[in-house]
Amino acid sequence: MNGKDRIKSALRREPVDRPPVWFMRQAGRHLPEYRAISKETSFMERCMDLDLCLEVTTQPLTRYPQIDAAIVFSDILTPLPGLGYEVEFGGGIRIDAFEWDDLDNWGSFNSRAHAPWAANALRALEDHVERDVARLGFVGCPWTVAMYLIAGGTGDKDFHQTRALIHSNPKSAKELLDKLAVVVGDLLADQANHGKADAVQMFDTWAGMLSNQDYRDIVLPATKKAIDVFRKKCDKFVPLIHYARGSGHLHNEMRTLDIQAMSLDWRDNLAENRRLYGEKFCFQGNLDPARMHGSVEAAKSAARRVLAEAGDSPGHIFNLGHGFAPGAKIDCVEAVLRVVEGKR
Repeated sequence: MNGKDRIKSALRREPVDRPPVWFMRQAGRHLPEYRAISKETSFMERCMDLDLCLEVTTQPLTRYPQIDAAIVFSDILTPLPGLGYEVEFGGGIRIDAFEWDDLDNWGSFNSRAHAPWAANALRALEDHVERDVARLGFVGCPWTVAMYLIAGGTGDKDFHQTRALIHSNPKSAKELLDKLAVVVGDLLADQANHGKADAVQMFDTWAGMLSNQDYRDIVLPATKKAIDVFRKKCDKFVPLIHYARGSGHLHNEMRTLDIQAMSLDWRDNLAENRRLYGEKFCFQGNLDPARMHGSVEAAKSAARRVLAEAGDSPGHIFNLGHGFAPGAKIDCVEAVLRVVEGKR
């Protein structure tokens, strides 16, 4: 099987010749070839310039031939300039100030006009990659995008002030999340329709900080709306993967979403999730990314444990429980890939 077939079959919970594998943040700072480009260009240039985006997206495929999917190089905040907020990366994230009254002036968002870069790169990958790999798009869920927007970037540790503003302004917060849901859904549809993505992933990185009640009341309706917009605008069925770090206590709610795969945190019990819900969902994950920072043997041992917990039944995609950090070691990544490939 080729990589595209493995990913698509696993998402349908069909048998594969070996577990498909890709890594969150596989294109990025742990690769010296990426760091060389980043010295000469800004982060947004790498997202928006088609040639740069394609080069960065395909770097891990060149270095790691076992990888089965190309996830487009982008960021969950790329739609914000189209809404009137400039975003700066480097030494943290800085975003133009947001006020609740801004919502009255938001225009209609259209991904083709306002944030086409990820979809454009996904489409171009078809002629840019020599082997058949799955093309993956992604977005941030409304809640996580809202956290950064209200906070003005990454200055509000644990988003205490940001969450306080949301709880203190429930009506305006709902309006914001509803509007971001339409933006997110449109981005997903563009990546599927124009970009021809084989699957897409939603990241709700900061959902795990919430209680069940707050997630159910505030976040879940906006996420469902985003998925509904995506499904209505999409011209074909495209599998959807959902990831939320540190969200094990919220999984009962998340399983009500129209998703085909759940990407698990390294703290989640993969074996139990597979046993209880493997007939409904594909599961992705969930190697602790810290295992890529130590010895090769420790990384291999951890990978074997993930594979053992996943078991042999269909519907598992090997991945990390969160993305690569800059200090990940290439020899550890290569060793893990050999384990997944079966050359243990």
